[in-house]
Amino acid sequence: MAGLRGLSRKLSSGVRDQGRVHLLVAAIGLLGLITTKAPLPAQEAAPAVVAGPVAIRNYEPVAPSAMAGTDIDPEVEVRVAIDAAGVVTDVEVLAIEPSSEFDALLRVQVEHTLSQWRYAPARDAEDNPTSSSLSWRLKFKSRAAGEQDIVSQDLDPRLEVLVEAGGLEAPTEPLTPNQRARSLSHAVEAAEKYIGREHRRRRETQRFILITDAEDESTIDVLAGNMESIYEIFHALFDSHIQPLPESFRTVVYLFRRQASLVALQREVGSTGFGAGFYRSPGLMAFHQQVQTSEQLLHSMFHEAFHAFSDSHLTPPGKQLPQWVEEGLAEYFANSKIERGHLIPGKISGSKYVLFHRRSRQFRGTASWSLKEARTALRNGEAPTVAELLEASRDTFYGLRYQSYYGFSWLLTHFLRHGREDWEAEELFGTMLLYLVQGYSGRDAIEAAFGMTPEDLQPEFERYIRRI
Repeated sequence: MAGLRGLSRKLSSGVRDQGRVHLLVAAIGLLGLITTKAPLPAQEAAPAVVAGPVAIRNYEPVAPSAMAGTDIDPEVEVRVAIDAAGVVTDVEVLAIEPSSEFDALLRVQVEHTLSQWRYAPARDAEDNPTSSSLSWRLKFKSRAAGEQDIVSQDLDPRLEVLVEAGGLEAPTEPLTPNQRARSLSHAVEAAEKYIGREHRRRRETQRFILITDAEDESTIDVLAGNMESIYEIFHALFDSHIQPLPESFRTVVYLFRRQASLVALQREVGSTGFGAGFYRSPGLMAFHQQVQTSEQLLHSMFHEAFHAFSDSHLTPPGKQLPQWVEEGLAEYFANSKIERGHLIPGKISGSKYVLFHRRSRQFRGTASWSLKEARTALRNGEAPTVAELLEASRDTFYGLRYQSYYGFSWLLTHFLRHGREDWEAEELFGTMLLYLVQGYSGRDAIEAAFGMTPEDLQPEFERYIRRI
């Protein structure tokens, strides 16, 4: 555990170095914004808006719990001001019908929720982003006392048209907080069956509950330090651009001394994979110590921790990122180099070991394997195209060619982040990511952010793989 212990100190010191963290934020640039509507009154005439806004990051307004059982079905008319960056600058509640003693509570709830929405900036006749406003009505449905909060919204009608036309999938019913808590509780009960009682140790931190049966009593503190440091890195990279969802409960992390314990837990909870760890929604990470090096365990920690972070902080309940970008980003972070305790996003790690997510064996470096295999696949005409990566079903992605899909998804993520200087400068990857979070297809998200089709990107993507 010496290497893992040293890493904990390095990562912790890295995230405390605020100047360096700022550099990391600038380097990753995971920013994203998108559209708008009628211009707001201003001191000077605003440019005419020719492309209206579309909400790309929205949170469902919930009626105050005090209204349960009142049989009041209020409609709330709102107007939202949006700046040229797509940020909500003002929320005005214009009317509440019927009026009731709960108006003040309802007003506060609506204003707070809508202020967190994100839009693409409106476009003027010269295709420049400009400020704008939107108005619509929210319809709250009456519910019985004790019933879960429900709201029916009349959102931007253009989104409804896209759903009806098949351009967007209809929203799925997310698990309620109580259902998520019960699911996590059942997974923890299963994990406890396989933890060694003699050396069982437990720690709680700001974001995690950690349990291990490692013989070395210091391992639990090393694990806690590493997991907190990894999340600090994610928050530093994402928070200034993509507002994280509120944490409903802490993530539970198990580190088993024996690989057999991890495998047994995987079977019981229905998880797949044969690596050094896994993540199971809604909040369980598990790893084992029987790895060849601490680098292999660290790779798995970064990979699975991103899945956990994406599930709890980036994607709203009931939504998830497509496989290509979910796994691509997980590998992006897992394969980024750590220099003197600082993660350098996108800088390829020179590690001598790699974790394939379906088999355990002696490995070459992740980057060297992916690039070598990718270049060979390109020469032989066996590489999945950009379009195939975007459109792959779950069965295809994790099927017989899983190594190619993992590797090329990582390379596509790297390409879209670093392929052109202007892409980085304009932070187009973050724009695309926000579209994906809201359920747009990979093709539509890439076309909206980059102004290119997957077919347009293909030749440049292949050249990028050959030169990096």
